[in-house]
Amino acid sequence: MSSPAPTLPSTLLDSFLTLSTPLRIRWYMCIIVSLSSLNYPEVIPQVYKHFDSTLLSQLDEKERFSAAQQVREGLIKSTGIVGAARTGNAMRTLSECMPDEFREQESPRSKESDEVARKRGRQFWLNVYARNPLFDPVKTERASPDYAFIVRDLLYARVFSYDGVLDPLTSGFAMVAGLYGIDTRNQLRNHMIGMLYNGATREDLQELQRLCLAVAEALGVKSRFGPVEIPSIQEK
Repeated sequence: MSSPAPTLPSTLLDSFLTLSTPLRIRWYMCIIVSLSSLNYPEVIPQVYKHFDSTLLSQLDEKERFSAAQQVREGLIKSTGIVGAARTGNAMRTLSECMPDEFREQESPRSKESDEVARKRGRQFWLNVYARNPLFDPVKTERASPDYAFIVRDLLYARVFSYDGVLDPLTSGFAMVAGLYGIDTRNQLRNHMIGMLYNGATREDLQELQRLCLAVAEALGVKSRFGPVEIPSIQEK
């Protein structure tokens, strides 16, 4: 017998109602990615209902489709972090909440050439890691050249760097939200450093951390390691 779906406190979902529309869409996206990563897709309908009643219903048709597309894209980005199984459950649950007019009819990624995707993916990878003194790419190559290839030439090319829906910085928010859910400290640190080099502020990262940890706490999920310290960078 399955237990009833847990609920998130209304204070959490109401906490960013005064923000601008783009920021509110971003935070709804991060919450849904966090629920996917934590393996609580059954809570997504509650979040979508709040999203719809407080924001989507106030937008025009084109803006509503764009907002829905951004949330879906956040989940797609998180596939490379969380894996296809949890993301698939979350994506299908989200789809059941949405009316038909919000659905995409084709895959824009499938229309890109490998050359274009890999070039963009390598640049995205460099933007995240190249200036991070704590990251050693040689360790990845030594551990497994095949793994290194999959990450850079497949995940970064086809998943993370695709910018047809989300810009690179917002993609970073989706990726870090997924990393909080799976509680991986080294990757969290490295991706937060990459976000700082690519336009995020420490306040952005603090708010993202607050949001993700609040979602986990509301669901009774405990971290093995505790909160990751928000990094700082020094531009040269």
